[in-house]
Amino acid sequence: MMHPAEERLSARVLTDLALALRPPVELLLNHAIKRAWRRSANAFGRLGPYQGRPYLIDPVDLPVAFALTLTEDGGTVKLVRRTRRPVGYVAEIAGDFVDLLALFDGSADADATFFAGELTVTGETGAVLALHNALEAADLRLADLLAPAALAPGLDPVLQRIVEWRRAAKRTGGKPHGVH
Repeated sequence: MMHPAEERLSARVLTDLALALRPPVELLLNHAIKRAWRRSANAFGRLGPYQGRPYLIDPVDLPVAFALTLTEDGGTVKLVRRTRRPVGYVAEIAGDFVDLLALFDGSADADATFFAGELTVTGETGAVLALHNALEAADLRLADLLAPAALAPGLDPVLQRIVEWRRAAKRTGGKPHGVH
């Protein structure tokens, strides 16, 4: 068992490491946003008055969070340090990384995930609904979010299976179906 001071140090080191990787991660994610926008620019228009306003996407099992801002020309994603009381965001959406990915690519039902307690949402309800509608209209795939454009088509089935496997493992207490 780790001493609380060691846990804080370990968390700080992981956060610093993740933030050191900020440039390539942000580049990958920002290209993904641009690709999604080029494929379905009208989807981003569904944000209405929330276009250009930042959302905090907080994967609670990662050492950092993501500031997502969608605009008329695509948008940006920035890795940010997690804080106890984030300010300046129109809404905050927190959950396990795999659940957030499944929400973004539409393979998980947002309402079911929220009511199952796997998702925490704070901020403006209208902003969250607008983001949900925009993501649904964008018809994203996991590979759109996680892979360079050239690799995206071939990786999508693999990434989808990994996320499904992790979500199943989480529901069954860490042991996915078919693994003994």
